[in-house]
Amino acid sequence: MTEHREAWPPDDIELVLDHDEIDSDFEEIYDSKGNRITDKYVDDAIADVHRAIDEGRVPVPTSRGGRPSLTRDGTHSPRVSFRVPEELRERAKARAEQEGKTVSALAREAFEQFLKAG
Repeated sequence: MTEHREAWPPDDIELVLDHDEIDSDFEEIYDSKGNRITDKYVDDAIADVHRAIDEGRVPVPTSRGGRPSLTRDGTHSPRVSFRVPEELRERAKARAEQEGKTVSALAREAFEQFLKAG
């Protein structure tokens, strides 16, 4: 198998998740270039992907996704969650849309006002 030096995956390879196991000792499966896919072929392909990542040929996200911290930069904002009846959730959603904010922002504001009042 030839090492791939360009963007991964190559245009001529379609990566598909298949939950069926393949017994390469009994089944003959070929790639789009006619190479038989064996356990060694798969091992080489995995090693190639690891090399591509190490060499920077494959973009790998280096930072966590998600929303910015509400506490301060570089820190995780704690989470408070609770269940509500469907009707209350729908009312909160409608109010948040009316005010141009998320349900989370609306809930944070309401929670803060409640704690200030008490």
